[in-house]
Amino acid sequence: MSISRNLTIAVGLCLLAGCGGTDTTDSPGVASIAQPTASASAEEKSPAEAKAPAERPLIRSDASEEEQTRLRDVYIDCLWANGFPRQGAVKGANGGYPADLTDFDLAPGVVEKIKKECGAKEPELPIQRAKRLDPHYADHVEANVRCLNQHGLKAVVENDAPALVNGLPSQSDGHWLDDCEREAFADYYSTLN
Repeated sequence: MSISRNLTIAVGLCLLAGCGGTDTTDSPGVASIAQPTASASAEEKSPAEAKAPAERPLIRSDASEEEQTRLRDVYIDCLWANGFPRQGAVKGANGGYPADLTDFDLAPGVVEKIKKECGAKEPELPIQRAKRLDPHYADHVEANVRCLNQHGLKAVVENDAPALVNGLPSQSDGHWLDDCEREAFADYYSTLN
């Protein structure tokens, strides 16, 4: 047999093999990407990630000082209840907690327990939520940096966030930090409740 005849037979067999068999799906005949089931998605995530909701308490820009304090204090109570040292977090109007729990020398399993039990209670700022959930976050950060530079505040993108080159601005220019963030993220922030 010639090579072209063998090639023709091989191609024909491949085409027939692709058309054979039974169709066990209820596909409408349109190519699509299979969506993972809820159980498959949960199996891929750690137990802490599977239980943590996408919506943590949001500290809105218009939230009162009392509301901000209340949200932080709820999270701090949870930290303390799950093994975090009392001296590591402070409740009240001037209170706060560490951004990175691994900075503390905690007993084995404590960080994981805190993330599991308290992750859904940790308050976040709108820009933190945008970083987690907004697919256009990088574009918004670039717009924020452009705005800051246009108003005389030398800024760059560093670690996926705006960073000021010359430190904090004067009090008279400080408003540009909030103004530029609101302008750059306006379309995303408008979706927040």
